[in-house]
Amino acid sequence: MWKIIRSKDVSFSPYPKSTASIKRILEQKTLGSKRLGGLGIIEVPPNGVFPEHTHPEREEVYYVLSGSGSILIEGKEVEAEEGLTFYVSGENPHGIKNAGRETLWILFVTVYV
Repeated sequence: MWKIIRSKDVSFSPYPKSTASIKRILEQKTLGSKRLGGLGIIEVPPNGVFPEHTHPEREEVYYVLSGSGSILIEGKEVEAEEGLTFYVSGENPHGIKNAGRETLWILFVTVYV
């Protein structure tokens, strides 16, 4: 199986209970994948938050495309800057915070375990 997605045709949507938006480019339910949960971009505006959350059934990787802020993990803040890659098993509460002046853009990938 293979599929081509034109990401410019996929819109950002507000993420519930946050100031962030999410662009879900690939999703398991629309792709038909067994392991890939999703791929997309998270947009966190200045002073915005992508709330802490868990998903024990999926592992996740964040890659900071541009901007700066913090990755929230188990009550701690880890500085995030362009090029940072962050892996989480999904069982640990994790989120994103942008205390900066520029939008923080993060690519994410989730995979079912």
